[in-house]
Amino acid sequence: MAGKCPESLEAQFIEDCARLTTAALTEKYGKSATTIRDWRLNLYRRGKLLWWPGIQVHEDNEYDDYLEIQGDVMVVGDLEIPFHDAELLGYMVAVAMKFGVKQLVVAGDFLAFDEFSNWPSEEGDTKRTLADTLWSGGDVLKSLFEWFDEISIIKGNHEQRGTRRKELALFQLMEQTWSELGSLNISYYKWCRAVSGGKTFRIEHPGNYSRVPGAVVRDRAEIEQESTLGAHTHHCSWSVTKDGRFEAVDLGHCTRPEQRWYKTVNGTTRHPKWVAGFWMIRKGYLYGFPKDFTDWHFWLEER
Repeated sequence: MAGKCPESLEAQFIEDCARLTTAALTEKYGKSATTIRDWRLNLYRRGKLLWWPGIQVHEDNEYDDYLEIQGDVMVVGDLEIPFHDAELLGYMVAVAMKFGVKQLVVAGDFLAFDEFSNWPSEEGDTKRTLADTLWSGGDVLKSLFEWFDEISIIKGNHEQRGTRRKELALFQLMEQTWSELGSLNISYYKWCRAVSGGKTFRIEHPGNYSRVPGAVVRDRAEIEQESTLGAHTHHCSWSVTKDGRFEAVDLGHCTRPEQRWYKTVNGTTRHPKWVAGFWMIRKGYLYGFPKDFTDWHFWLEER
């Protein structure tokens, strides 16, 4: 019967009606727009579709092109190049070499982009240009690619300075400038996933801040129902959600606070001290490496 949806398709069709346009429904089910409309009305009249179907969906965008990294991975955030901590990055590479981890995720704020700040003179460096910052970022990437086979960068708040159109242009510029350096993934998303040892981990640059270490990322893990590693706060912590199901990690940072105007000259807030560090996801387990609280000899000396 042309005006009746086949019973085997009813459940899926009802679900699709709430989120897909008529054009998308015709393409998915291989039927005309008239037949799709008849199916909707028939289901409504029979009480299968409880909401009146006269109002149609006009947009059905799908945001499913986020990054998903398979295997073990090193995770670091908030480098804020050119103010990055070269020593800590060196420790990160050394740990990756020790355990054979060939993938790296940068959880946002790879570059400082102070030239896009609303107060560019605050850092006392009005001569630095976007070209200078991109060169510095490329130089660091070139060094990292001496070990890593694949590097993925997600968006942080420093990359969000300016309008959304400027953000997109900036990401396109980074891709074009660094495309020849190695297998580089630059994502417009503020999050990605890593799958290691059969476990899924969400890596993100949260949009919130709390003075309490672990507070933001633990909430994010509970909201997303996934173990979550978050940058942005510059805390370094590990905790578990209240239901005991998911891990929550503050990644620390990989910049040099003493080089930042707002942490030195204007450093009079009640915010906690920043804690430098990075993390490793290996065989489904998390390992944290806070710079000042890690026995590097234990981890890196040959035994």
